[in-house]
Amino acid sequence: MKKFTFALMMAAVMLLAVSPLFAKGMMFGVKGGLNMATGTGTDATDLKMKMGIVGGVFMSYDITEIFAVQPELLYSMKGASYDIPDVDASMNLNYFEIPLLLKVNFPTEGKIKPSLYAGPALGILMSAKSEAEGASEDIKDYMKTMDIGIVAGAGIGYQMEKGMLFLEGRYEIGMSTVSDLTDDELAAEDLETQPDLKNSVISIMVGYGFAF
Repeated sequence: MKKFTFALMMAAVMLLAVSPLFAKGMMFGVKGGLNMATGTGTDATDLKMKMGIVGGVFMSYDITEIFAVQPELLYSMKGASYDIPDVDASMNLNYFEIPLLLKVNFPTEGKIKPSLYAGPALGILMSAKSEAEGASEDIKDYMKTMDIGIVAGAGIGYQMEKGMLFLEGRYEIGMSTVSDLTDDELAAEDLETQPDLKNSVISIMVGYGFAF
């Protein structure tokens, strides 16, 4: 509950920060799609992509004709599946995520609007489970409650009368390990440091933005 309250506070701060900008060049919208998640790092062995969903809301404000800032509030399913023969196992990590993106819009005369974007993303862990052969174990206590990632992607929009329909693809890589084991837990696993396993996610999303 404390983490969820913190997430809502962060969202409120971000919305208050952009609220004076409701003017020409402002867009509010929704988006959603598919996550293809796995892990990266020296200990990311025997892993393969796990499918999940991602979706939420965003605001975009045009600083100039080319540059814009775009904060987002997303629910994002991450983790990985284990690449073990004859075993159906996965690690499911679900985050409330707050990306803050710098967007580059490429001016065009037609209705097609391409763009690139990049920026940091704060992830707040909502749940974490390890599943194998139908059995589920809560592993949230062994995971970091926050994850910082770097997002980079591209999108293409279609300008409509009162807004924009768009398709985008992005890649996000975590900047720190996801585990948070105690010294006793590390010793029990014969480890000296946290396992080097970070989030790695490819996302494909569609959405619609309402212009102001």
